[in-house]
Amino acid sequence: MRTGSAPVLGLVGASIVLALAAGTLGTNGAAAQRAAPETARAAAPDTLAGLPAGAVITDGSIYDLAREGDRLFVQGSFKQIGRYAGPGDRLGSTGRSEPIPEISDGQVSVVVSDGAGGWYLGGDFTRIGGHAAGGLAHVLADGSLDPSFLPVADGLVSAFALQGTTLYVGGDFRRVNGTSRKRVAAISTTNGGVLPFATSQSTWVTELAASATAVYIGTDRVTAVDPVTGATLGGFNAPVRSPVHALTLGGGLLYVGSDTLVALNPTTGARVPAFAPAGGAQKERSYHSLLRAGSVLYAGSDRTTRLQALDSTTGAAVPGFAPVVGGKTDRFATPRGVYDLALDGDRLWIGGSFTSVGGTAAHGLAFVDAASGAREDTGLPRYNRAVNAVELSGGDVFVGGKFFMTDWVRSNGIAAVDASSLEPDPGFRNSVETYADLLPTRAALYVTTTHGSGYDRERPPYWTDTTRIHAFDPRRGDLLPRLTRRVRNLSAVTTIGNRLYLARRLDSDVNFPRNQVDVYGPKGGKVASYPIPLRGYVTAMTSVRGDLVVAGSFKRTTSNGGPADTAMIRIDARTGHRRPGFDPKINGPVYDVVAHHGSLYASGIFKQVFQRGQGARPGLVKLSATSGFDARFRPARFRGNRSELRLTALDDVLYVDGSSARFLDITTGKKVPSPSGSAYLTSVVTAPGGGYTYVTSRSPNIGGSTYPPTGILATAVHDDRAED
Repeated sequence: MRTGSAPVLGLVGASIVLALAAGTLGTNGAAAQRAAPETARAAAPDTLAGLPAGAVITDGSIYDLAREGDRLFVQGSFKQIGRYAGPGDRLGSTGRSEPIPEISDGQVSVVVSDGAGGWYLGGDFTRIGGHAAGGLAHVLADGSLDPSFLPVADGLVSAFALQGTTLYVGGDFRRVNGTSRKRVAAISTTNGGVLPFATSQSTWVTELAASATAVYIGTDRVTAVDPVTGATLGGFNAPVRSPVHALTLGGGLLYVGSDTLVALNPTTGARVPAFAPAGGAQKERSYHSLLRAGSVLYAGSDRTTRLQALDSTTGAAVPGFAPVVGGKTDRFATPRGVYDLALDGDRLWIGGSFTSVGGTAAHGLAFVDAASGAREDTGLPRYNRAVNAVELSGGDVFVGGKFFMTDWVRSNGIAAVDASSLEPDPGFRNSVETYADLLPTRAALYVTTTHGSGYDRERPPYWTDTTRIHAFDPRRGDLLPRLTRRVRNLSAVTTIGNRLYLARRLDSDVNFPRNQVDVYGPKGGKVASYPIPLRGYVTAMTSVRGDLVVAGSFKRTTSNGGPADTAMIRIDARTGHRRPGFDPKINGPVYDVVAHHGSLYASGIFKQVFQRGQGARPGLVKLSATSGFDARFRPARFRGNRSELRLTALDDVLYVDGSSARFLDITTGKKVPSPSGSAYLTSVVTAPGGGYTYVTSRSPNIGGSTYPPTGILATAVHDDRAED
């Protein structure tokens, strides 16, 4: 936050969400301690550094991918999807983003101009511009990182006050550069070293302000200390007994924002009765940012009136200033409001947590006319989380916050992206949250459980359950009621063209029940229904050469009445008639089957395939469309529960989820490298034109949360060299 449009030579302030800091000028300290070497800098367990080129992220986990032509559908426990932008952004005079060092995690809680076109940043980030960091950094006027200024605080930095070459720092830390400094420190901007200034605070420092004679510290009260030594100034006693969220000096007054707004005598701390803004305390609401510009005091808050212009002497509302800052506060969410301010001539920048200004959409950032409050900006970035800090320097503005995406798309757990560029489609907006497998067709995107559990000795002899199959418009994401249905005792689902095939159990025989296939057309009507020719349990279905392939375990007898059970059957998809020549001779149940270029890949709890004298198989086999055994496909033995293996056939690779050998050559079965390197994948599909689109995840500290799961969607060319 700045008090005017000129270069910063006077009062300076900044603020953050939850504990927003305002800073002003302070005095320079004595000799500084040198900064710790970079090898000693703090490091988070995970960051978003080094994301693959063109990657898209989500604010939660991604569980499944499915591609239909030029569209890729993404499903998971997320609400937002977009490109990672980090918690900082630099905007030029046109409002467009300009280059800055990548901030790979955390939040930027506070920003102050360095007076030379650059900025000092504070927060809890641990990596910036490829360097390890500890919540403090200096971005120069050209947008580059100052490598000589990377002090390390061991906790959140949330308050700044700057004068000359001394930066006062407040927050919730215990040490800076390894030196004990309990929540307040003074740092040399020359070399990042800790100055002798020392004062210990028992609670989180949310605000700082400074003059030539005092540094004011905001916690759940306001105290004043000597700017050189940090010793408490005994003559100062402020009548503030609630959490402080804004401090600023000006006109011989110290303004304090908490649940109320007061002006204090900066020498004694006594309240100035002449300053008496209308409106008392509001429950769980606070003033968060104060900016004094001559006779006007601008006040940002999460109160009913989120942005005010007040007479700086009396506190009376300035006539004609009537901004409208909108947004409903969700339960447990950051309160909607204005959290920082910056003045550039007759233009007032506002940052915070809001969804509209002046009746039109705005996500965390806008600027208004400083006299009337009317909105003036167009085309500013849309941030997905709260903006904590807005700071002008050298004609540009630096925006910091909890956000980590710009120009993102809201979702309800399902999103559509361009299959080539991975650009999210803002026109796809599903309204129903559902978690299951994706089955896209040209007519509908079905979301349902696609696999059955098979025989389960832990369950009672018979149980009844009902499965909801959701259908969405594949272009817009709207729920399609006529294609959405409930199905009793659903076992497996697949599609052939625009038709939906459902296998469901009909009776209570746990081992070998009767089953039926129901077929639904693209308009939702049932077009066929027939029994599965053999009794048994169904675990999965796919199609090959227009026929339906049903996997599981099925009861069959020889001509003399002996057992000859089978694990897969192939039937005419139109009539349900069994193809008698299809007999893979697998000696155990199959739990998944996929088709690829006329071949079938099957996994399950079996050890042998009794064809042409072939021996042991490790629970994964390749067959022709007529069930012939492919002896060239010889994967290594799989460990663990083979009933949980799930197969995805790609161009030249078979992806085996649930196994340590996850990528196999589609012809030989030999293990090949993962397209993501060592990262664990949760889903993968073939990308248009070759290569693979895959999902992995990290758990960085972003968005003001501690290590939430973050889905990463990326594309890579696969290395098909077999591993030894």
